[in-house]
Amino acid sequence: MTTELHSPKQQIYDAVFAASLSLGYDTYDYLPADGTSYPFVFVGEQINQDRQTKRFLYGEVEQTVHVYAIQRNAEQPNGTNRNEFTGMIDRLQTELRKIKKTDNFNVRKLSMNDMTMIDTSTSTTLLHGVIEVRFLFH
Repeated sequence: MTTELHSPKQQIYDAVFAASLSLGYDTYDYLPADGTSYPFVFVGEQINQDRQTKRFLYGEVEQTVHVYAIQRNAEQPNGTNRNEFTGMIDRLQTELRKIKKTDNFNVRKLSMNDMTMIDTSTSTTLLHGVIEVRFLFH
């Protein structure tokens, strides 16, 4: 029986996904259907640049993570306020900074940025946070 070796980008994706789950957040690898309860995390897009020498594989992975919550306002008094939402993003970023190793690679965070937007693409006004984190693997 052989064990399949996952690519560095998949191993980093799995580590990011696990970091979100460890915080107790509902976490998806797809945008869930209408009716899904908020808040939730969607581990989304990825950009991979790898290089190989004769003996080693190394490179960078940029991972995008989306956080969605119902915005608290007069029409949605049970939604998430901005302070709670920012705290959720901050805790997730703290966990992402802790990723140092996957099954087969050492990992280092190179940079991280985030953005919070108001999302009116649904009938419910949402807070939409986007975290972009760049990892170096070797």
